[in-house]
Amino acid sequence: MTCKTRQGTIIQKQIASSSKLPKPVVFIDVPPPNLQGRIESRRKLLVSTKQTSQDATGYERYFEDHHMKTRTSNNTLAGVDILNKAECMSILTKVPVKHKTEIESLTELYKCQFLQWYIELKSGFNLLFYGYGSKKKLLEEFSQAYLRDRPLLVINGFLSKLKIKEVFLQVINGVDMGVKPRSRETLEELTELIREYFADPDRKVQNLYIMIHNIDGQGLRTLQIQNCLSILASSPNIYFIASTDHINATLLFDQDRATKFNWIWHDITTFNYYEVEQAPK
Repeated sequence: MTCKTRQGTIIQKQIASSSKLPKPVVFIDVPPPNLQGRIESRRKLLVSTKQTSQDATGYERYFEDHHMKTRTSNNTLAGVDILNKAECMSILTKVPVKHKTEIESLTELYKCQFLQWYIELKSGFNLLFYGYGSKKKLLEEFSQAYLRDRPLLVINGFLSKLKIKEVFLQVINGVDMGVKPRSRETLEELTELIREYFADPDRKVQNLYIMIHNIDGQGLRTLQIQNCLSILASSPNIYFIASTDHINATLLFDQDRATKFNWIWHDITTFNYYEVEQAPK
């Protein structure tokens, strides 16, 4: 005999053939669905889905992170108060210097190399310094220690409005070459005048030291200027001390210019702030 309960469960009961009367039918109540268990299962599924999203890589992770609508803010830069130069400098002076002791120790190690740098200059090489941090102060200390009584020309290559032609005119007028260059002369002609003067054995000024802060600066990156500088660097009795900060600065020197410059590269990572280089021009 087959009976159906209220919950739809089928219960089969066999009636013994030897019995005269059938056994009473037993109804079994099935418990109601476990809602708490379903909620817990749903929570575990969501946690598992979130973990799978975090473990996804590549394009799967990209679409998982960007499948929802992006919310933007109504704030704009126009509503931000802009600091003037005085306020900005006042705030920067209050910023504590990190690792001050270590930076000072590193600077002292570089100062121990001043004599080596000077010997390399006198041996006919030119010096190019690279590394993180401003190198201006350290190179100025080097010039004060070993080039104080020698003709020294300092060029701030980080100035965007630098005009190298005017610098060359100052060199010609400063060493009293005996010639008055015309204002229409090209940069190459001025370069040749300087080169010929320092190749003359009867010159009054024996040597010229040229220090360029940021030879890779915006005002010195043209092919014409780099060619003229390399010609002077290859001239006898003219010595170059330069620094560079741009990551692609080596692209300025092809094989010909690199040969003329005859650099010795020195890493002088100072970790100093670029206060002068980044100041408003």
